[in-house]
This record gives sequence, C-alpha cells and structure tokens, in this order.
Amino acid sequence: MKYRFLVICFLLTFSFYSCKDFLEVEPTTEVTELDFFETVEGAQQAVNAIYDPLNWGGVVSPLGLGGHSYEFIIGDICTDDSEKGSIDADQIGISNLKNFTADGGTSNVFLLWEKHYIMIFRANLVLRNLTTATFDEQRKLQLEAEARFLRAYAYFNLVKIFGGVPLFDEPVSGDQIVEKDFSNAPIYSIYQQIDSDLSFARDNLPQRGVNEIGRANSGAAAALLARSYLYQLGTDNTNGHTWQELLDLTNEFISGAYGSYALASNYAMLFDTEGENNEESIFEIQSVDTGVGNFQLGPFVGSVWTVFQSPQDQGGWGFNTPNQDLVDTYESNDPRRHNTAIAIGEHAYGLPLESGPRNQTGYYHRKAILHPDEWNTEKGSGYNVRKIRYADILLMNAEAAYHTGNTAQAVQRVSEIRDRASQSTFPRGFDPMDPNGFTPTGFAPLDNSVIPTGGQNLLDFILDERRREFGMEQLRFWDIVRTGRHLDLMSSKYSISASLIEMHSITTTNRQTEDQVIVNPIPVFPIPSLEVADWGINQNPGY
Repeated sequence: MKYRFLVICFLLTFSFYSCKDFLEVEPTTEVTELDFFETVEGAQQAVNAIYDPLNWGGVVSPLGLGGHSYEFIIGDICTDDSEKGSIDADQIGISNLKNFTADGGTSNVFLLWEKHYIMIFRANLVLRNLTTATFDEQRKLQLEAEARFLRAYAYFNLVKIFGGVPLFDEPVSGDQIVEKDFSNAPIYSIYQQIDSDLSFARDNLPQRGVNEIGRANSGAAAALLARSYLYQLGTDNTNGHTWQELLDLTNEFISGAYGSYALASNYAMLFDTEGENNEESIFEIQSVDTGVGNFQLGPFVGSVWTVFQSPQDQGGWGFNTPNQDLVDTYESNDPRRHNTAIAIGEHAYGLPLESGPRNQTGYYHRKAILHPDEWNTEKGSGYNVRKIRYADILLMNAEAAYHTGNTAQAVQRVSEIRDRASQSTFPRGFDPMDPNGFTPTGFAPLDNSVIPTGGQNLLDFILDERRREFGMEQLRFWDIVRTGRHLDLMSSKYSISASLIEMHSITTTNRQTEDQVIVNPIPVFPIPSLEVADWGINQNPGY
C-alpha cells in the first residue's frame, strides 16, 4: 500500500468548494466515474484515493489551499505538553489557536477542514458506486467497510476540532452547492454516524495480515470505535455510552477478538523506521519520500510531519517542542522521557541537539526527529505517522476498569505499560559513539508499588500514565478536554482567560439542541471563514 496510492483525477478535483460553472464543464477524460467500479482493481484504486489526504499537512492541496495543518497543532501544541517552537513570528496562527485568539481566517485550520471533507466526499463516492458494482459481493463488502472506516476517521477529527459540522452520507450534489443547502449537525449526530461506520468496519474488515500493510483492518476499526466511546463519555454523551461498554470492547480486543497485538519489547523502537508496522501498531499512516517538494502537487505520500518538527540543524524547522512541564511528569529512571523529549546536549543518531533561536524550551520532539538520510527539507520524508497503538487499548481498558469498579484490573494494565517502559533502551544514536545503536539505559526498573490501589489517586495516576506513554502523540488535548481539565490547566499555566475559553466552547448553557448532554465543556476552533460563507453554515461560538 505504501507504494500504491493512485491519484484519480475526478476524485482529486471535485469538492465542496466547486462552483456551478465547474460542475457543468464536460469531462475531458475518457475515464468516467463508473469505469473505476467495473473491476475490483478499479474500485480498490478509488479506495486508495481516500487514504491520500491523510498525509496532507505541509502542502498545497488540489484546491489551491495550503499551509501547515497537522493534527499535532491541536493535539500537542494547544496543550501544556509543548510549545509552538521556531521563532515567535513564524506560524503565529498556531499560537493564536492555542490562546483562543484565532479567527476563521487562520490558515492552519484550512487544510484540517478541507482534507477531511475531501476524504468524506471520496468515501461517499466509493460507497455510492459500490452499490451497483458487479464483482464479488464479499470483496464489495470489504471495500465498503474500508471506505466507511476512513469516513469515520475523517469525521472523528472534524467533530473533535470543530464540533458541529455538516454531515453527509452521500456525495454532495451540484444543486446543494449552488443553493448552500447545508447546516451544522449536532455533535451527537456526527458521533452516531462515526459509531455506525466503525461498527460496520469492525464486523466486516479482515484482521491484520490479510490485506496489504497500511490498510484499515478490524483491529483499527475497533480501536477507533473505543476512542469514540472514550471521548463521548467525557464531552457530548447524548448517545448514552457507558464505561462498561468501553470495558467490554477493550477486553475483547485484548483477548484477541480483532487480531493478534502486543506491546513492542522496546519503546525506543516504536518511533524508529525499523519499528514501522510492528506488533503494537494498530493503524499508522504510510509514507514514502517521492522527491516531490512540500508545496508541489502530489501524490501526497511523503510525510512533512517529521520535517516540520525536527531541529533546524538536523533537517527540519524546529516546531512543536516539548516543554519542561511534560518532562517533569517522568520519573528520573523512565526511558520514555529520552524517547519523547530529548534535551539540548543529548544526541540523536550520534549528533548533538543544539540550542538556537528556534528552540525556547530546551527540548526537541524525539519521536519525530529525522534520520540524517532523510535530511532534505524540500521533500516529505518516508517516516510513517503512528496513529493508534496497542498501548492505548490497555490504558483505555485501565480507565474503563477503574470506572466500573475493577481497580485490580486497572492497576494490572498500568503495570504492563510501565513494565514495558522499564525495558526500553535510549533512542537510536543516543550514544555519540554508536550513532545507529540502541544503547541500554542502565536504569533501575520503574517502581510499580507507587501505583495507587484505588480512589481518585488511581484515576489521576492512569491519566498521568497516558501523558507519559503518549507524550507528543497528539492525544493530550483530547484527554484534558474529555476529563474536564482543559480550562483550569490552560488558564493557570498559560494565563489564558477562562472566560475566553468558555466563550469558544460548547457547554451546558451553550448547547446545539435542547436534548444535548454535555458532560464537560467542549472547546472548538474556528471554521474557516471561506467555508462559513460558501456553505451557508454557522460559525463556532465566539468567532
């Protein structure tokens, strides 16, 4: 799959931004939409095109909009784990997002909106055409499940970032575009679609090892469904999910119902190119360096993700730098610190991390640093982006076990995570005398006797363990929002006005519908102004 993304012209260029004149232009190619679905191979190529936008971030999209729009801008930088990085004036829109002073003209939200709706449109186009395809029914079912997983993935990101957005389960028509026949669906309705798509995908996709590496499988669908339950439980739970429901799903996963997964023995290997698609990987975005420049049109299969975050003197631009607050959460003998937030003066691939104007925290994001072979800022690297790994299943299981009174199971799951951490080496090239080696730390194992056996202290420890385990993996923002800690943490640590955050949040007093069940305030970011106007939809609160 890593080498087989096929860009299909009609899928790449048609979108919600299309105007009536464009829609009425006669096609200039002899290949029609239906032609792709006459064979399994053609239909698979159409499904491949849904994956394509997953890697868009530092590129100009097929619609001419561009900028730097990565999930870590929200997941990491808009939290207490990291700072924007680089110099103050560079990509200032990211700082405005963190401070809730951005508006709908902030370029960083353009691609976050656009790429996910292009994924949704392509998925809906595939789903419509599969209904009339004449090849094997079982193969059609799997392709449908794959498309529905990707549609759910896109909507899950959209609803977390923007809240209520337009909801489509079929391609948008030209009349709708001209008439601006759109509206913001309530958050819980979007989650109903997400849960339905993921349940279907879970039940109809094969387990890992059957399809090509990189394609969605039943494990990826089940894991993303668990995340959907987890996030709804702490934000908009109008759909009435329970902790028991999450516990049952993650118990099934751990028992092997969705495939064979395990914690990788060495935490340091998880984020090395040698660790791609390993036994812990549930879903990761496949990348390959094609030599296409960052701001040239695709195929978009190289990852600018690493270039954006690597140190300037090591092939990157120095954004998204971990801060001391994150570092202080690690015990002194926890190898995960060095594999997450590597300090100036320490080494990566045998080279020293140096201070400079693009680093103001004293740390760099080690999970994203490029190998010297990848140093070329005019290209996207071949570094896969890890999105879901088995450790998340274990810690979701621990949290659900706590909330259902199974505290012994919760402690067991946290112990498993910490035991694996204790086995980790330093990251590759931490020893300057061995630039390609994984040097043992020599640390004593983490002391699991410090894990509380119950009460609020146990829950706090589980949440802190999530922060340590998934540091700089784009989960922190969603964790502090769903647990009701975002407002207090960001107002106390960054002096952001609590009333300003509330002004931009969905709350019990600022709901979308009368029956909406808001558990904790849900901060949302500005919908691009262009789309508010072109689609005729509502802007988010306070923007």
